[in-house]
Amino acid sequence: MTIDATTSRGQETQLPLGVRYHADCTSFTVHADADAVRLRLVHSQTRALRVIDLGPTVNADVFTVDVEGDLRGWSYTYELRRGEQSLADIVDPWATLVRDGRGVIEAEGTHVAPRPVLRPSDAMIYELHLHDFTHDASSGVRPDWRGHYLGLIERGTCIPSTDYSSALDHIIGLGVNVVQLMPVHSFAMLNSPSYEWGYMPNDYNAPHGGYASDVDIEAPIREFKQLVSALHEAGLRVTLDVVYNHNAERWPDRLRSLMALAPKSYFRFSPEGHAWDGSACGNEFKSESPHGRRFLRESCRYWVERFGVDGFRFDLMGLIDAETMELIAQDVHAIDPSLLVYGEPWAAGPTPIKVNGHGKQRSRGWGVFNDHYRDGLRGDVFDLSDRGFLNNGDCRDAIKQGIRGGVDDFADSPRESINYIEVHDNHTLFDRLDAAAHNCGKMLVAEEREAMSSLGVLMLMTSQGIPFLHSGQEFGRTKDGHGNTYNRGDAINNIRWNLKCEHHELFTFHRDAVALRKAHPMFRLSDAAQVRTVIRFFDDDLKIALPEGVVAYLIEDPTGDDPWTCAAVIFNGGPAANSIALPEGDWQMAVRDNTFVDPGEMVEASDPIALAPHTGTILFEPR
Repeated sequence: MTIDATTSRGQETQLPLGVRYHADCTSFTVHADADAVRLRLVHSQTRALRVIDLGPTVNADVFTVDVEGDLRGWSYTYELRRGEQSLADIVDPWATLVRDGRGVIEAEGTHVAPRPVLRPSDAMIYELHLHDFTHDASSGVRPDWRGHYLGLIERGTCIPSTDYSSALDHIIGLGVNVVQLMPVHSFAMLNSPSYEWGYMPNDYNAPHGGYASDVDIEAPIREFKQLVSALHEAGLRVTLDVVYNHNAERWPDRLRSLMALAPKSYFRFSPEGHAWDGSACGNEFKSESPHGRRFLRESCRYWVERFGVDGFRFDLMGLIDAETMELIAQDVHAIDPSLLVYGEPWAAGPTPIKVNGHGKQRSRGWGVFNDHYRDGLRGDVFDLSDRGFLNNGDCRDAIKQGIRGGVDDFADSPRESINYIEVHDNHTLFDRLDAAAHNCGKMLVAEEREAMSSLGVLMLMTSQGIPFLHSGQEFGRTKDGHGNTYNRGDAINNIRWNLKCEHHELFTFHRDAVALRKAHPMFRLSDAAQVRTVIRFFDDDLKIALPEGVVAYLIEDPTGDDPWTCAAVIFNGGPAANSIALPEGDWQMAVRDNTFVDPGEMVEASDPIALAPHTGTILFEPR
């Protein structure tokens, strides 16, 4: 049945897309490659149905209608006719709330607390999966909040029968200042009806309904706002892992939203009519098209403006063209210049565009994951026999480039380098260390793994660039040797908080390494020329001979704000004990063989420094 409605025609080219709700009238506007579009409205309680034709605007591919009355709580979908083809149950790609495969008209008004002040160069990122982080009973989170938005905001939680903090208090105690949430936009669960990681997105502008603990219809929006507010109030910023490079639709038999409405506007197709698949997930988003570019820009602004998020991590950012990325960075930095924009500078398969890879970001407003440093530290991710620096003292050239924040590799500023050893993809660090050693005929003991992990975080926290930790890395998380575990479920992916008890010294070392970085601006520089000037490697620049497996450098403070005037930073990644000579100086010890020591212990520059295997040592001259 068609009801009376005011159809808007002759609108401007940039007519806002999506739903614009008012208590007495709601506007619906959608871009579609169609001959005709209809709106189907359903009342949430009475199930009353209203069907309305949308009219074209000045642009023949944009359709709109104004519907009178208070429609809050009504659900809606679109239907279209394209030649001989008719499609129904199409979800609005601009929907801000989606329940049971239908957009919902909402007006949720919860306030979000302002973001804490943070300079990008001071950021320390901690990645977590919302469900995995608190779902296990060992999290100490109240049962009805475990694995949900609100589970991450509960304070005062401890691992059962201990006084060790968990969940949010654990993050605060660790000392990091940015929480990166793995995808929280609405997503398909193709492998399991109850568990996924969120990397098959459905609705980019709607918080995932399954993470809400309350059952009222607007709970996903309200509870996600409460989460962002709580983290802000705790001094933490929030970045979102966004998956704009592909979605869960398939051409031509799984059409739900973007691909149903305007496939050629939103996705890349070959001349033969096949969807390109540089994501290895079935399709790739056409970021360079006018409508595709507009969608990505407005979606990012929406999450910042409405939810107060503090930046974005772009999954497979290599598939988002560089021009669009630059515009997104400009958009969010116009809101707040301190917001973080960074992503993966690679694709997962052949693509018709030039991949937005390492170096494309130079001075354009975003950063990239430094997989060169990752592979140097732990070994080539595609070669489980490569032991890397932490395991065998290898890859010293890659380590030196990582220490300088990629400025001699791919970056114009160390702020463009996201430095990491472990992330949700691939093996955890503990599992990787074991696998690489095993493939080389060696079995690691627990003390060796902990020493390598401690050395790794010390290197991250003293390297130029932005350090990144994956949840559980700080207490030896393992996934039983599995690599990519997006479909492995709770048994593999849940954080087992009892590991914090088993590896508490490792956690304490991570906490102290984070505190070291906070205390010393010399490790958080933002100017490439400054980095090149103040860092001098023992062997290359000071002509001090080093044994195999050792990297050492001298760094001078250029800020005037550091309590140290300079530091000697020494890493022995190899399995053998070593010793090296020091440059001239009045040295005091800060870290000896992966142990933080009380300041004041004087060290004679004329005496060689002994280095235990797989450890870091730091000396300094006080100001």
